[in-house]
Amino acid sequence: MSSAYRAIAIASPPLAALIVLVAGAITPGYDPATITISRLAVPGMPAAAAVDAAILLVALACFSLAALLAPTARECRFALAVAGLAFAVTALVHMDLASHGATAIHRVASGIGVVGLTAAPFLLAGRYRRVSLAVGVAEVGMLLTAPALIAMSFDGWGAWQRGLFAIALSWIVMIAATRPSTEEIASASEATLSSSGS
Repeated sequence: MSSAYRAIAIASPPLAALIVLVAGAITPGYDPATITISRLAVPGMPAAAAVDAAILLVALACFSLAALLAPTARECRFALAVAGLAFAVTALVHMDLASHGATAIHRVASGIGVVGLTAAPFLLAGRYRRVSLAVGVAEVGMLLTAPALIAMSFDGWGAWQRGLFAIALSWIVMIAATRPSTEEIASASEATLSSSGS
């Protein structure tokens, strides 16, 4: 199963990015620099279902990396699971200008997802600790710029959101591609015990 989790965690983020890119291209009047991804999934948009699928792919990547990590990385796995659940809700409950309740749920869920993705790198110990910390700091830096950007009447929120997700999802792909799976760790432990006993 670990190989399947690894493949999903590696393939899902770039596939999601490609879907969003195509969805933006076929949506009339859509400007990816100024309009966030959620707007592509508003009811009535031509690629709404595809964008929902892209967000679900992000959720799947979170779940897959959580499953791939060793049981000892429980805090990181928990943060990724929370992010995955939140993004699943984000995909299922759309931003809807006709429904304040649905829009509020969508925004809260997406916010929780971002927090989970931001927390996860800080909670991963081991070989890629320094890289993960750098990724986490970069994500926090992006989030901390938001209040100042709001005060400056910043309108490039589409680009800002894409930058934030690019950092977080690149980290998922990198860790999935390079981190030993639970099966590999177990095999290494067994080999060590065998060599010690011989």
